[in-house]
Amino acid sequence: MTDASNKDILVVENQECPVCMQPKAVFSEYETEDPFAGAIAIFTIKCLACGFKNSDLEFVNPGVPAEYSIDVESVEDLNIRVIKSGECEIKIPTFRISVDSTMSSEGFISNVEGVLQKFKKQIEFLKESEEDKDKRKKAKNILKGIEQVLRGDKKMTLKLIDKSGNSAIVSDKVKVKKLKK
Repeated sequence: MTDASNKDILVVENQECPVCMQPKAVFSEYETEDPFAGAIAIFTIKCLACGFKNSDLEFVNPGVPAEYSIDVESVEDLNIRVIKSGECEIKIPTFRISVDSTMSSEGFISNVEGVLQKFKKQIEFLKESEEDKDKRKKAKNILKGIEQVLRGDKKMTLKLIDKSGNSAIVSDKVKVKKLKK
């Protein structure tokens, strides 16, 4: 991604925070050029009172609603670019895990490895806070599977389902299925 400092940046301060309702939120918006996906608008909010923060992104020229699917078969596939909007659901059917597209879902630009690291962090947190022995064991097995994928010892499928047309997996290997609006 290019440096945001040479793009137009809009910053609006003293806005009402959607969490604590204090007039301490700072909204910002800027455009950047992704070498693989083109122009992208990045939106962020950060509350100086409660610490709430969130980000999202949209393609300046949105695509069509679609489901993107990629088979991760090697360590090289971990470098495949993933662009996820806040309205996008991520699924890893191999491990029966997903992140839905709720309002608190963040948009980001990363790669397959980064997506796996995000899932890993959340599952580690859930495993540590879970009291049910069977659920802790299930979390441990998912973490083991993620580590195997990261080492190149296991294959998996990654899916992005985005009705807004603002997400993508950038690879010649990606399978794209258009969704009905």
